[in-house]
Amino acid sequence: MEKKMRPIPTLPSAPTRMPPPAPAHVEMRDLDSPPIDSETAALLRCWLQPLIARATSWEGLNHALARHGHALAFRGGRLCLIAGPEGTCICSMRFLGVGLKDLVARLGRPAVRPLPGHSGEGELCCPAARPA
Repeated sequence: MEKKMRPIPTLPSAPTRMPPPAPAHVEMRDLDSPPIDSETAALLRCWLQPLIARATSWEGLNHALARHGHALAFRGGRLCLIAGPEGTCICSMRFLGVGLKDLVARLGRPAVRPLPGHSGEGELCCPAARPA
């Protein structure tokens, strides 16, 4: 006696709903929740931590970051890690676990040059030389 096998019913596949990637020219709304995956954020924290630990001044920290094509700047009123000559904001330093309050306690108040026409934005500048 031959037994007939019924086909296993399959469910229709649900369409995958992935949000489209944001165009490069669109600015992030929340710098503390950037579109960075957790692995990238962990790598950034591991890379940044020794640079911050060795820094003795804001200028020194910015020079250490500049050797890797990065810098610190204020975007939207937050201290951010920026990349490239165009100043693309990667994320806030707060997102990376380094608060401005902690850095100010270690390095002193930063010298910031406000960017004209941009509220809450500025770039770190070298402090003026102290007279001898």
